[in-house]
Amino acid sequence: MSSKLEDLLSSLEAVAGQHSSDPEAVTTLETAALALHFIRRIGRMNDFWEYVKAVNAEEAWPKPLRSFATEDEARAWLRTQPTLPYETVLEIAGALHTVTRMRDGEWVLIRSPTIEELKAMEESEE
Repeated sequence: MSSKLEDLLSSLEAVAGQHSSDPEAVTTLETAALALHFIRRIGRMNDFWEYVKAVNAEEAWPKPLRSFATEDEARAWLRTQPTLPYETVLEIAGALHTVTRMRDGEWVLIRSPTIEELKAMEESEE
């Protein structure tokens, strides 16, 4: 198994361990790991890594629905939204954030790493 794949699977396992009290989260992470094993088994890992490179290209990244100067401004606006399109992206202080809603109705902002940060992580792995 390639080092990148091993690292990715180890990360999924670690995150699953952090969410062991949430069976749905663990099932989701286990399914992601299973999908990676399937991709490897059918001999398509190289295609997968090429896809990852394409998706991580700046032009492939989603464009933000709205931009805000601060996270507080974004959260205030989110509280007025009954729904948002799936995988909505907001720009907050120049950084992209994916928006999702928890079961309790609370909006969650997940910061996306920049292209530069992703490249730095790749370089540090090599």
